Amino acid sequence: MATMAGEVLVIGGGYVGLHSAYRLHELGYRVKVYAGDLGRAASWGNAGIIHQGSITAVPEVMGLLKLLRLTLRRDSYVSIRPSFALREIGPRGWLTRYISEVRSGRIAAKARVLQRLLLESRGAWLDVIRREGLEAELNESGSIEVFAVRENFDHESEFRRRESAELGYRVEVLDGDQCREIEPLLSRQVVGGLFYPDDLWINPQRTIYSFADALRRKGVEVIERFVESVKVEDGRASVLTGNGKESPDVVIVCAGAWTRDVLRSAGFRVPVVAGRGYLAVTEPSEQRISRPVICADQRTIVGQTMAGEFRISSFFELSSPDAPPDSSKFERMRRWSVPVLPVLSGLKFKLTWVGSRPCTPDGLPVVGRIRGTENLYVAAGHCRLGATLSAATGVLVAAMVEGKEPEILKELSPERFS
Repeated sequence: MATMAGEVLVIGGGYVGLHSAYRLHELGYRVKVYAGDLGRAASWGNAGIIHQGSITAVPEVMGLLKLLRLTLRRDSYVSIRPSFALREIGPRGWLTRYISEVRSGRIAAKARVLQRLLLESRGAWLDVIRREGLEAELNESGSIEVFAVRENFDHESEFRRRESAELGYRVEVLDGDQCREIEPLLSRQVVGGLFYPDDLWINPQRTIYSFADALRRKGVEVIERFVESVKVEDGRASVLTGNGKESPDVVIVCAGAWTRDVLRSAGFRVPVVAGRGYLAVTEPSEQRISRPVICADQRTIVGQTMAGEFRISSFFELSSPDAPPDSSKFERMRRWSVPVLPVLSGLKFKLTWVGSRPCTPDGLPVVGRIRGTENLYVAAGHCRLGATLSAATGVLVAAMVEGKEPEILKELSPERFS
């Protein structure tokens, strides 16, 4: 380990913040994490897949008209709250920028940048889980994406064949019988599927707490409180907390969907908004799936804990992080999933939850130093790929703080929104 290199304060205790803290501690930094509420952040309630084929952090790369039809359809996994639309449709609004990116095709092009991180993140996750003995309930059996609509399957399987050959991840195209052979709980309605053999699954709830505890054992302070604000004076950032002002050598904002508010307190604008996801956890079942199942036609993801609970997650809801949830969406997720996984039909929900993913208008994370400051950095905006990309992002953050400049930082820099 390097000699003590200085003090780092990380704002945010999701996977991006914890991986960043871990890698910086390994380099010899004295690290403190203001983690907020570990049970409230998106990392606690995400789908848990470390996915190799997800190169789009935004809901879909599709034509604008198709996207608009999807958001207007009531029974859709994509929705926009009217209050959000009114607030973000102005000249500098998030929706305006997002629509511009979709129309231009830039999201599809920029999404390829994510693949560089995807291929690194799997190994980095396994390194941390095994080295620190995290109670992650790690499942290395891959994932399966299944289709009940033939047209969707034919389109997606052809697309994935081409893309996987170009980008270097592994996927196997299966017919319905082959899907049921490796996952017997799937119904006869499944016409085909895509098997991703290199995907991992973790239990997000167990992993986030175990990771925080591992950091504490190593000497990292993980404080479950929020910071009040960040201030910049003469180019240096300090942090106001409930205990007063702290002036570390480095401040890293990994505050997820609250990143925009945190940086606004320091006088900076970064377009990160909340794309909320919904989670329902069932009572335990003795029937088991071997790997996470992605119900592709309506974009629900079903994982299962070691205790037998199914975790059903879906939706991309552009909204304020603090808006009340739409309680009808929990049963809708079950209704969408039951045609391919009938086992879910009779199970009671023991927990429901809504969390906010941090989303940028161009589908790429924001990782870099804030211009005009000496010591203020941001690592946020991973949207639906927070768990998947977090381990590689932590490695990237550590390199950045050390003064190195990996080529990919040019693509992820906050400067692109200036």
